[in-house]
Amino acid sequence: ENKQHQDLIYKSHCAREEQERKFELDMQTLVKNYDQDMETLNKTQKQQVEKAEQNQTVDMKNAAKRLKMDQEKEYKLFKDQQKQELKLLRQELDLMPKDNKKDAIKKRKDQKEVELQEKERQYLEAQAERQEKHMKQLAEVHRQKVALLESQFLQQKQQLLRGREAAIWEKEKQQLHEKHQLAKSQLKDLFFLKRHQMLTRHQKEVEQMKRSNSAKEDEMQRRHALEKKRLPKIQKSEAKTRAQMFKQSLRLSTVGSPEDDRVKMKQFEENEKKRMKAEQQRQEMKHKKQWEELVFRNESSLRELEQLQAEKRKMLMEQETQKIKELDDQYASELREWKQQLVPRKQKLEEEFQRQKDEQEKFYGTVIITGSEGMPAPRPDSGSFRNKESVKSRHSTVI
Repeated sequence: ENKQHQDLIYKSHCAREEQERKFELDMQTLVKNYDQDMETLNKTQKQQVEKAEQNQTVDMKNAAKRLKMDQEKEYKLFKDQQKQELKLLRQELDLMPKDNKKDAIKKRKDQKEVELQEKERQYLEAQAERQEKHMKQLAEVHRQKVALLESQFLQQKQQLLRGREAAIWEKEKQQLHEKHQLAKSQLKDLFFLKRHQMLTRHQKEVEQMKRSNSAKEDEMQRRHALEKKRLPKIQKSEAKTRAQMFKQSLRLSTVGSPEDDRVKMKQFEENEKKRMKAEQQRQEMKHKKQWEELVFRNESSLRELEQLQAEKRKMLMEQETQKIKELDDQYASELREWKQQLVPRKQKLEEEFQRQKDEQEKFYGTVIITGSEGMPAPRPDSGSFRNKESVKSRHSTVI
């Protein structure tokens, strides 16, 4: 029994270790699959953002080139217009009277040159301002595209993480259930072994008692047979002795004739036969009573043993029921505790997601919320061109 019990304990221990290894492997596989999906999503995000940045660089260069060509044409027209104004001024000056003509011409020319220089300066400033504004608008359009792109990727990543955590939680719940089922199955196996061993012991105890009772009955039967066999011999010997003593008493007696002695002797023999028969009957009654008492004691002992064994089996069943109930209660308690811990875990995850969204909105402004509609909120330190450092810092949603 000890060996069977030790073998079952070792088997249960191996089963629990194997289950723990399976749990760990399943969880690692689940996390690995989601990590691979996340890595693929990060690579896709990086590729698309880099492509958007390359498109931005090309668009900015092309736009700057087109704008420069347009401004050069406009500047040429502006200069032609100024030349025309100078030509008209000279024609006007040629029509002036000759009195003080030289001084007036010089003064008018100087004034016109100053005026044209100021107009050219204002024109160039306006042209540069339009160029800067146009490039800023173009850069902002690209920033909106990248912001929306990263917002979409952030949503996809968060949805993937939600799915990952939900799968982990479901796996944890499943593992709790499987662990409980294994413990319950092992507990039932343990009590099955105990019942089997108990039934084997009880069967041996019953067989041993039956053999003992049978041995007692056989011994009594042998003793009774021997006593029954010895009684006639004893009675015969006693009868012979008693007859001799009776005959001797008759010879010593002077009363009575020989005929009377024969009658007395015959009567004595009849009485002896009755006495011997009565003694045999008493022996039979005694043997019968002893046999009945022995059978009753044996049957009572067997019933008591069987009743005691039944009580032990009942106690074992009650113990098994109690242990299973305790195991079920423990599982229910662990499940409640796990569910209670699940609430702050979900809350922490959603808080982290909200923090990521807030950081992204802070980085890109309201474009994350409004999308492509309307102008985004201006960012501090936003210039006409973004340097390499600002391009690198754009990846704010990489998790």
